[in-house]
Amino acid sequence: MSDDRSPVAPLSWATALSLRELTWRPLSRREPTLDAVSLEIPAGQHVLLTGASGSGKSTLLQALAGLLDPTAGDLTGSMPAPSRPGERALLLQNPADALVGANVGRDTAFGPENAQVDRAEIHARVATALRDAAVDLDTDRDPLQASGGQQQRIALAGALALHPGVLLLDEPCSMLDAAAAQRVRAAVRDAARTRTMVVADHDAAAWWDHVDRVIVLGEQGRILQDAAPDALPRPASLTAQPSSAPPPAASEQDHPADPSEPTDQTDAHAGQTGLTQTPTDSPRDASPGAAVPPVLTATDLSVGTRRRRRRGRDPQARVLLTGLSLALQPGQMHVLTGPSGSGKTSLLRVLLGLDAPLSGEIQRPDPAQLAFVPQNPEHSFVAPTVREELLASRWADDEQRANELLHATGLDGLAAANPYTLSGGEQRRLAIGAALASAPRLLVLDEPTVGLDAQRCAAVLTLVEQARAQGTAVVVASHDPRLVPLANHVITLGDAESEGMAPALFSAPRNGFPSPTQEPRRQVVPVVHRPVIPADRLNPLTLCLIGILGAAGSFAVQTWQGGVLALVPILLLAPLTVRSLGGALLRLTPVLLSAASLAWTTALLGAEASLSGAAWLVGLKEASRITVFVAPGVLTLGALDPTALGDALGQRLRAPARPVVASVAGLVRASQLDQQWQVIVQTRRLRGLGSGRSVRLLASATLALLVQSLRGAQQQALALDSRGFATAHQRTWALPAPFRAADVVGILIGVLLLVWPLTAQMLVL
Repeated sequence: MSDDRSPVAPLSWATALSLRELTWRPLSRREPTLDAVSLEIPAGQHVLLTGASGSGKSTLLQALAGLLDPTAGDLTGSMPAPSRPGERALLLQNPADALVGANVGRDTAFGPENAQVDRAEIHARVATALRDAAVDLDTDRDPLQASGGQQQRIALAGALALHPGVLLLDEPCSMLDAAAAQRVRAAVRDAARTRTMVVADHDAAAWWDHVDRVIVLGEQGRILQDAAPDALPRPASLTAQPSSAPPPAASEQDHPADPSEPTDQTDAHAGQTGLTQTPTDSPRDASPGAAVPPVLTATDLSVGTRRRRRRGRDPQARVLLTGLSLALQPGQMHVLTGPSGSGKTSLLRVLLGLDAPLSGEIQRPDPAQLAFVPQNPEHSFVAPTVREELLASRWADDEQRANELLHATGLDGLAAANPYTLSGGEQRRLAIGAALASAPRLLVLDEPTVGLDAQRCAAVLTLVEQARAQGTAVVVASHDPRLVPLANHVITLGDAESEGMAPALFSAPRNGFPSPTQEPRRQVVPVVHRPVIPADRLNPLTLCLIGILGAAGSFAVQTWQGGVLALVPILLLAPLTVRSLGGALLRLTPVLLSAASLAWTTALLGAEASLSGAAWLVGLKEASRITVFVAPGVLTLGALDPTALGDALGQRLRAPARPVVASVAGLVRASQLDQQWQVIVQTRRLRGLGSGRSVRLLASATLALLVQSLRGAQQQALALDSRGFATAHQRTWALPAPFRAADVVGILIGVLLLVWPLTAQMLVL
C-alpha cells in the first residue's frame, strides 16, 4: 500500500461490510451468480475486487450495497441492509446510468434530498461534493452532455453528497481514456481517505498501490485469492506494453508499415482540436506494392458538428479536427485514439458516410463492402438467435462462412440462444462475427474491447486479426492501449476533455462552459431551457391549471362561429408558451389532424345531408371544439420542465415522493431516446436492412429500443436506490416551488380561457 493514505486516518464515516453464506440466483438464470459467498471487510479498508468477466463482481458489489432484490430471484444467506440512506454508495460501470438529474446541481443534490437533509445543508453538501470529486462544470450543465470522465466525476459527487461510509465502484474507468481515468482515480482516492472502499476493475495495476487487500473471484463469486497486494504477483498495467493481446495473425507476406504515410503532427486551426498521425512498428502491410488500390482514402479532411441554419445564415460549425489524410490498404488497421469528446466517433461517422465532412474528400467502399460494429453491440442485433444473426445482413448469404464464423467466435454451443441473453464478451464476438459474415473490405469498430478482461479481449482481437489476414482493412476507435501494437497507423486526436466538450455522437453542449482557470459555479440552480419564454416565470402548477381551464371552457362551444371565436385567445397567447415554431407545430399536428378527421366524418355521417354546406358547418363546430379542448394543454405542457413540476407536486400538493421522483427521472432520461434511436436505425441501414422508412427496419429498431429502454430502466432503478431512493417515502427538496406575481397573471389567463368560449357563444347568439 502506498503512503498516499494514512492507515490511522480518522474513520468518521467508514463502515464495515459483511456477507455470510450469500447465494443469489436471478430468475433469468439456472445457476446462481453468487454461491455461498462469505466476506468480512473492516471499516476503512480499501479492497480491490478482480476476476474474469462473468465471475460475479458487479453482483457482489450490489450485494455489499444491500441492493439485491429478493423478489427478482432466489436469495439466501446474510446480507445486512444499510443503517441509513446513502450509507453505501454504488457507482455503476457506465457513468451515464448513474445520472438522474437534469443538471449537475440537481443530480448531486438527489441523494441528500432522499435523506431529508434541510435545504441549506443540501446546498453546502453539493458544493463540497463537487469540489471533492474535481467536477469543473457549472451546476446548470446537462450531465448527459458531459464527457465520459466528467460524467464519472459527477456520479462520484452525487455519491459523496450523501456522506457515505462505503464507496463501491464497478469498473469506474473502463469507458475512459487514460488521462480521464487517472483524474477519476485520483478523485476516488481522495474521497476514500476516510471511507471503506471496494473497487472492481480489470486494470488491477492502476489500483495496486492504493489498496490494502486484493480479492480474486472465480465462477459464481467464489473467492480464489484473498491477500494483501504485497503477497500477490504484481499485475501488468494496461497502459504499459500489453501482454494479453494476440500477435498479429500471419498473412501471406509480411511487410513493414509504409514509410510514406504521414508522420508529422498536423495542427488544427487555432482554438480547435488537432491530431497526430503516427505509423507503428506493426509488421502488417498486406499490400506488397503500389498496384493494390487502398480500401479507403481521405484527403485534407475536416470533421466537426454543424449548427442549424437560421434566418438564411450559413450554418456554423464546431471544428473537431482538420488536416486528416489517410490511405487504408487491405489488411491494415488504423487506430483512432484520444480523450473522450475529441471527435473519434464523429470521424467514424464521416468514414461510414453517416455524416458529411466539413471539408475535404473521402472515398469509401460500396455499402455492401463496409461493416460497422457500434460500441454497444446490442444496437446491431436484429435476429432471434445467434446463428440467424450471423446471416441477418443483406449481403451475408454464405451458410458455410456463417458456420466458420460461428466456430471462430466460440459460439457453437449458443447457436440457438437469443443474442440479448449472451454475456458482454459473447455479444461483442457475435457482433463482429455478424459484421464479417458479409466479407467486407472495410470493418469499422467503435470501442470493441471496453469492459472486457484480458481473455475476452484477446478473443475479440483474434477475430479482428483473422479478418485482417483475409485482406479486410480495419478502423478502430478505442481508448484501449492493447490495440496500439497491432495497428499500422495510430491517429491521436486532440484534447476536448479539458473544455468540457460532449462526445461527438451527441449534440453539442451550450456555450458558456468555464475555462480551466475559472472557478465553476457550484450553487444548485433551476434547469434552464433556451430560449427563455414568459411561461418559464410561472409555477408549473399554474401552467397545468391554464390547460385544465382551457379544456373546461371548450364545453361552451355550441356553434361554429363560437368555436372559431374561442380559438382567438389561444392563438394570441400561444407565443407565451412556444420555444420554437417547429416544435409547437409538431405537437399540434396530431390535434389538427384529429380535428380535420372529426370535421370530415361529421360532415359525411352527421344528421345533415352528407357533405352539404350545413353538414360542413357542423363539422367545423366539432373540429373547433376539440381544438379548443386540447390545444391549451398541449401548448402549456410543452413549456413544462419535468424537474420543476416534480418540485411543485411534492412541495405544493404534497404528492407521494417516490412516484413523483421516479416519473421526473424517467422524463429526464427520455431525452436520450432520440439519440439511441438514431444509432439503432443507422446501424441497421449500414447492414443493408432498409432505409429509414422501411417497415421491417423500423419494427426491428423499435424492438431494440424497447429492450435498451427496459435495461436502462433497470440500471437507473439501481442508481436511484443506491442514492437512498429505496427508502425515500419522505424527502426534502433542493429548490423551492414558489408562487410569484406572474402566477396571478397566469391564473387570470386560465380564467379567460374558461369564460371566453361562453362569452363568444352569447355574442354569436
